[in-house]
Amino acid sequence: MRYNDSPFQLSVTRMSFFRPVALALAVTCIALPAAAETPKWIPAWYAAPEPDYADAKLTDMTLRQIVRVSAGGTSVRIRLSNAYGKTPLKLDEVRVARRDTGSRIDTASDRAVTFNGFGEVMIAPGAYAVSDPIDLDVADNSDLAVSLYASGTVPLTTLHDIQRAVMFTAKGRQTSAADIPGPAADIGIGASFPWLAGVDVSNSKSRAAVIAFGDSITDGFGIAQDQGATWPDVLSRRLDDAGIPLSVVNAAISGNRIWHHGNWSRFGEAALARFDRDVLAQPNAAAVIVLIGINDLGHAAGPGHDQYVSAQDIMAGLSQMADRAHSKGLRIYVATLTPFKDTVFKDYYSDAKETERLAVNAWIRQQTVFDGVFDFDKAVEDPSRPGYLLPDFDVSDHLHPDTEGGAAMAKAIPLDSFKWAKKLKR
Repeated sequence: MRYNDSPFQLSVTRMSFFRPVALALAVTCIALPAAAETPKWIPAWYAAPEPDYADAKLTDMTLRQIVRVSAGGTSVRIRLSNAYGKTPLKLDEVRVARRDTGSRIDTASDRAVTFNGFGEVMIAPGAYAVSDPIDLDVADNSDLAVSLYASGTVPLTTLHDIQRAVMFTAKGRQTSAADIPGPAADIGIGASFPWLAGVDVSNSKSRAAVIAFGDSITDGFGIAQDQGATWPDVLSRRLDDAGIPLSVVNAAISGNRIWHHGNWSRFGEAALARFDRDVLAQPNAAAVIVLIGINDLGHAAGPGHDQYVSAQDIMAGLSQMADRAHSKGLRIYVATLTPFKDTVFKDYYSDAKETERLAVNAWIRQQTVFDGVFDFDKAVEDPSRPGYLLPDFDVSDHLHPDTEGGAAMAKAIPLDSFKWAKKLKR
């Protein structure tokens, strides 16, 4: 036997071969620290960002914005938006607390909001900022106060036009003040919420969110502020009472249209353009309810005129939303367009437009593209005068349902449409 063939040499050779293999196996078997469980975030409140180009600014001011969350939980996070800013937005401090009454907060619940561990936040133009998780017990359908402070001069270019609740203002840094008394200062944006775009909750009994997507009829135009009286608010309470574990958030924009951007900046981007941002990008969204199309008719003069949209165009746009929702695994429901005969808005109504509305509604009632139909038209129409809002449901402009009208719309939604939610995992 040659030396190289000796049993000793063979065993050394084998050992040399197996040593790196054994080492590699040992490395792969080293126990790694357990990854922290990622919280399941459920949207509890939302305001679709809109542009404002009126050149309004504020300096050294606190804004306390009241929001009504659909779902509760044991922690929250805040979403801020600089979607239409041209420069970075700097906020020096943000705080959140449970609301007591008016502008008063439950001081024991007051929490600092941090972003990557820092109390101040810089938001790039066109971007969102999402806060760190904040330990805070929140009840379903309750109010939170989110207070924001900016020391420098900041432009108010990103906002939401309709306050569904209320905002309070104070000069200087007052984010942790128990109360902000006195009338809100006029900061040049009317009844709008700047920057605040969303509140999410975790460890919630709600297992997913339903997004209400539409125009002013969903957003709450003409309905009394700070009462939780929009039809999505009422639907949220109905689901809660029925033990159906879904949050409902409102992603409507007043004046919004399917096919065209707003003819005023605050009417927002076209629904088809913002559908991904305001619906599909929402965390743990499971369904969307669409009520939109009346402004496509009302804001255009008619056939042959600029931005005219036909019934067929509205059907095509709605069908696009259905395809996009289904491609992301969401259920999508569609509502019939509500009456608008004799509306006070100049040139908004015509008999030709009414013919188009009726054609859209006839299609909605018989199509098979959506997962369900909610007949809001019949819920608020005057049965003795087809095409007209029932007087008891009219804010007085013959277009927008009032508080009672919104409740009637919410009650027209059969809760059995959402029984699938009870099978969702927590």
